[in-house]
Amino acid sequence: MDEDGMGTREPAARTPSGQFYDIPRTPVDLEELTPSEGGWQSFGHLEFGAIEVDGDAKRQGFRNDQHLERGAVIESFGFSAEQPDQARYLEIVGGSVGRNDQSYGLRLGRYNDWKLNLFYNETPHVYTSAYRSLWSGLGTDRLTIESGLPLGGAGNGPATRTGILNVLSTTDEVELGVTRRKAGLRFDTNLSASWKFYSSYSEERREGARPFGAVFGGGGGGGNIEVAETIDYTTRDLLAGVQYADAVNRFNLQASASIFRNNVDTLTFDNPLYINLSGIAGLNSSRFPQGRFDLAPSNEHYHLKGEYGRALPSFYKGNFTATLALGSMRQNDRLIPPSPYALTGGMAQGVSLADNWNTVSALSRDSAEARIDTRMANLALALKPTSALGVKGKLRYYETQNHTEYWACNPLTGQWGRLLNDGSGASLLSTYTSAACNADAARALNLVPTAGNIPVRSAPYDYQQVNAGVSADYRLGKTSSVNAALERETYRREHRERDRTWEDKLKLGYVDRGIIDGTVRLSAEHGRRRGSEFKTDPTAPFLSESFGPQPAANGVNVTSWLRSVEQMQRYDLADRDQNIVNARVNYLFLPSLEGGLTLQWKDAEYLGEVGRVGHQKQGSLGLDLDFKAGPKAVLYGFYGLQAGTMDQRGVQSNACVTGQTYYFYSDGRVLAAATGGPAPATPAGTTLVATQTVTGANWESVCGSTSATSPLFPESRAWDVRTNDRNHTLGVGLKYDFGRAQLDANFTRSLGRTRIGYAYNAAALGLNPTQEALAGDGFSDLRFAQNVLSLSMLVPINKRASLRFLGRYETGVVRDWHYDGVAANPMPTNNAAYLDAGPQDYSVTLLGVLLLVRL
Repeated sequence: MDEDGMGTREPAARTPSGQFYDIPRTPVDLEELTPSEGGWQSFGHLEFGAIEVDGDAKRQGFRNDQHLERGAVIESFGFSAEQPDQARYLEIVGGSVGRNDQSYGLRLGRYNDWKLNLFYNETPHVYTSAYRSLWSGLGTDRLTIESGLPLGGAGNGPATRTGILNVLSTTDEVELGVTRRKAGLRFDTNLSASWKFYSSYSEERREGARPFGAVFGGGGGGGNIEVAETIDYTTRDLLAGVQYADAVNRFNLQASASIFRNNVDTLTFDNPLYINLSGIAGLNSSRFPQGRFDLAPSNEHYHLKGEYGRALPSFYKGNFTATLALGSMRQNDRLIPPSPYALTGGMAQGVSLADNWNTVSALSRDSAEARIDTRMANLALALKPTSALGVKGKLRYYETQNHTEYWACNPLTGQWGRLLNDGSGASLLSTYTSAACNADAARALNLVPTAGNIPVRSAPYDYQQVNAGVSADYRLGKTSSVNAALERETYRREHRERDRTWEDKLKLGYVDRGIIDGTVRLSAEHGRRRGSEFKTDPTAPFLSESFGPQPAANGVNVTSWLRSVEQMQRYDLADRDQNIVNARVNYLFLPSLEGGLTLQWKDAEYLGEVGRVGHQKQGSLGLDLDFKAGPKAVLYGFYGLQAGTMDQRGVQSNACVTGQTYYFYSDGRVLAAATGGPAPATPAGTTLVATQTVTGANWESVCGSTSATSPLFPESRAWDVRTNDRNHTLGVGLKYDFGRAQLDANFTRSLGRTRIGYAYNAAALGLNPTQEALAGDGFSDLRFAQNVLSLSMLVPINKRASLRFLGRYETGVVRDWHYDGVAANPMPTNNAAYLDAGPQDYSVTLLGVLLLVRL
């Protein structure tokens, strides 16, 4: 460490904000190491050696985003050169050569004239190291079973389960992950004293695979299995722009494009499951030997931005800025047929499936033709009315325009709706087959739809956002200041439960650098969000209910016309009051010992009755200490705590059928009988509390909201969930210069725990004592613990060479109830196979020795 560096002064030097300067390294004497030749001065280094890794180094928790394996390694290299007379320079850097996390960079140019930057880097991301694959061909567009398992199952569920478990018992775990490789360049040049041109290009490749859920069957699925989704993405980003600046004006015009290509259009996989079909007549499980996904579509994003700034020295020393931007997101992916199979013999809603759904002619068009345009305008004015007062005002407008429209109708049959999961399920309207895919003709039939919730058209979710605000900062004296800000945010949304929401925010702050031997920063913020009247059915124009009148006859189950309870307030639309308090204190205990305290408290109260409710609270505490013992030693430590709670409330729907009377009992149970018919027997141990009759005239008001006597959403069937999060982070570190060696040691420990508890009325939900015991009142806690101890000892040999000895010990523990029992029993039911055993505990030790050579 440099004994003459600012960080080594006694007392220790501090930045203007009050924190210590870092102690710098001893600078390199270029003339001593490398003589000047041709006007160039150069310097370089190479650090290489070997590392030994022992333990669970293949586990996902240790492998993620890094590549540490035993063997030889070129840890880093670098070369820099300057030609002072011509102001030219060149820099080359790199690290982790030949490994999955390698990186390289090249920078050259002429100071105050032009510069060129080039880079290449790789980043590995491991999703799981405990996946047991039934297929070959991972990472391609075709997953093939080669284990002899019969496609479409073994004739029944139990035989299928036995066969798959036998294969998995001899299948090794493999890793599923993605490696990101990114390269690019940027060129900047000064065209004149005022004008500058810049441009850049980058290309990123992502290749690998990740676990992906596949579901067959309608009505929630009759077969579930984890396949390996192939990742083969290419993203190209282009940017170009010009800038202008003089003493008064500043201008920037920038155009950019991002082009994403998925090099695997569809993924086809052999299906080993026996499928329990739902909604399709005349088909059996063996008719579905394969499954298919249409993967993420190739798309483009174009963006044009103009920025202008002007100094207003004669108008309260003002500064005006304006930004205008236009964007367009587009994709025209080829659509695939609803099913790859002819489905001969199958019937859906009374219409034959044979050769009617296995061609793109079954679609209203053969490509997506999707487009969303964006527009943004931002204005800001900053003024300085007095030397102590600064005032700022801003106005920002942003909007999206969704031009995508798709009608779900099969021109071959005239059926509205869609087949599900390769034809193993269906969501179709049987009464509109004569409409020939003409929506107006379908509505003219004036028929009551068979269901109200069948999607028939894509919904364009547009919105407009306006932010307007003013802020001020006033200096009370040489060491303190106060600030305040007032802002209103307004949203207008299309086809959401609320047309408009508005939120007012008030923020106050105080900064003092003289009240104590340190710095104090305090701030408080209050936000209040309200909105227009709630709508329970904002997507009705895009569903089957828009094709005909509402049900009015007796005996109709109207549940599908009521998709949301009236009191439901989604969290981004709900009435909310929010308060945030922040505090930061830096204090100099001794000339060489400084401490910091950070506090934050956030309380967001949601005022709805269903959805996110009550107070969502989050508190954070941070402590840090920094000790500078002259030029020889640095000791530091920190601790962080974050804790929070969140409450949610929902209602498990029952049923709502016109022409029935519902009977409500003291334990919360709801029973039904035909209106005018005999009443159901009162369950033992209960008493009849109330009755409610549903008719074709009152079903929407009677069943659409939660109440004690709502047939569909009775309060007795409500459930509550509380989530508690608590996270700790502790760290200590030491840097010490022994003269002939320098030690750098640090230790961090991270602990996280999430507890999810819930409450419900077991009797109202129809649970028997055994089911209630199994359901319990909460999941197992989600837990994460990680310890990392790192040691590095740098031993100089001479001015050109040093040895670095490395040591690292890392452990990780993960407990996630989503994966409880999966490793031991990957197929708990006859038609669900879970092939990823999830995150695993690990313990890894790393030792290494590296030689650093200065060139």
